[in-house]
Amino acid sequence: MRGHLNQATCGIHVRPATEGDVESMYALEQMCFDVEAFSAHQLQYLINAKTAYSFVAEYDDAFAGFIIGLTNRNRFGKYGRIYTLDVDYRFRRRGIATILLKTLMERLRQAGCTNCFLEVKVDNDKAVTLYEKMGFERSRIVPNYYSDGVHALKMKKTL
Repeated sequence: MRGHLNQATCGIHVRPATEGDVESMYALEQMCFDVEAFSAHQLQYLINAKTAYSFVAEYDDAFAGFIIGLTNRNRFGKYGRIYTLDVDYRFRRRGIATILLKTLMERLRQAGCTNCFLEVKVDNDKAVTLYEKMGFERSRIVPNYYSDGVHALKMKKTL
C-alpha cells in the first residue's frame, strides 16, 4: 500500500510495555514533559492498570518512545483516553508516534471503545498537527489545565 509504514523496513518494533521499561519510560517522560511528567511510580501504576494499554517503540533496538492509554466507561459507552505519548528527540520524524498511535487506536477498538480522547497543550503545534493527521478533532479548550497555566486543547477521535 502506498504511503504505508512498514515497521520491519523502518527499523521500528512495537511491543507491549513491561515493568522493565519503567526506568526508560521515566527518563523519556522527563525529557518530553519536564514539570508535567509522570513519576516513575505513576508510570508503573499506569502500565499495570487493568484498563491500560501501553506500548513501547524501539528503533534499531534502542528505546525510542512509548504510549499509554486507558479505557473507561460513561453513559455513552466505552471510550479510550491517551495519557501520554513520548518520542525521544533523537528518533523524531521517523513515523514512531504515528505507529504508536495506530497501535493503541487498534487495541482500543478491539476493546470495544467507540471514541478516544486526549489533552494537549494549545501551543504544542507539532502534536496538534499529528493528532489532526491521525483523525482527532478539536473539541474544546480546557482553561489552565497545565501547572504552568497553559490551556489544554481537548481532542476526540471516533474509532
